[in-house]
Amino acid sequence: MFPHKVDSAWEIDAPAKLNLYLEVLGPPTEGFHSLETLMVRVRIFDRLRWSSNASGLSGCSLQIRNSSASGNSTYGSLTSGSENLVLKAADRLGQVAGVEPHGSFELVKRIPMQAGLGGGSSDAAAALLLANEGWGIGYSRQRLMEIAADIGSDVPYFLSSGAAVCRGRGELIEPVAGLPRLNFVVVKPPIGLSTAEVFSRLEFGSCEPRDASPAIASLLASLRQGAISDAGRWMMNRLEPAAEQLTPWIKRLRQAFSKCGCYAHLMTGSGSAYVGVMRSAKQARRAARQIAGMDLGSVFATASC
Repeated sequence: MFPHKVDSAWEIDAPAKLNLYLEVLGPPTEGFHSLETLMVRVRIFDRLRWSSNASGLSGCSLQIRNSSASGNSTYGSLTSGSENLVLKAADRLGQVAGVEPHGSFELVKRIPMQAGLGGGSSDAAAALLLANEGWGIGYSRQRLMEIAADIGSDVPYFLSSGAAVCRGRGELIEPVAGLPRLNFVVVKPPIGLSTAEVFSRLEFGSCEPRDASPAIASLLASLRQGAISDAGRWMMNRLEPAAEQLTPWIKRLRQAFSKCGCYAHLMTGSGSAYVGVMRSAKQARRAARQIAGMDLGSVFATASC
């Protein structure tokens, strides 16, 4: 993500992410599970804009607009109050830098909520970048990543570049180079899932303490070789069975994608969005049209970025 100047304002596109591999390495400590996950950005974007207050008043405001591209996704629980991650990020940066938060944020939402797509975390990272520029702070990306870790587990990832293997709570980031462009179909069903509730259904017997899995190394090796079919054998999400206990939509989406001829299909994050790894952009568009006719939710044909 890189902010750019538009007249006197700053704007940035905040991408969604997909988890192509998600393993739980152990039971919770201090309230958090230790994870190992491969995350890639995709071309589904929110847009965030910051402009200064013409009146010169202190304090930040946030206005939210829903893009028409959001389809039947619901944003009813999205608030523009102080608990929104955009304003939390701005307030935290102001505290650390000794700057009084000021200006107006405008957020155009396209990334569905409670989907495992990281929209809120991406928006928070975007807010840090915009405020860093708009307020003339000049912090490095590394410094912003340290601040981001206080805001949310996935926020530091969006300040890194490209794909990455993330461990711990998500704050330990290992950038991954050499991956090919991947084509996806993403479906967000009519319901969302709470991350905390999904983790509460996780079978602790399946997440005894363990070292990093060799499976992720095999996945990365196959991807770098362009052997996407082989890579699909290693893609998995340990949270998918837990999410399936909470909603029948996961099973419905799995059945739909099993008929699309994709390399692999799995839930992303803690759900409820489901992803198919497609053979080409053309096949992704064709499969997206097919799935859109099944009335399974909001459908996106997209690619890694």
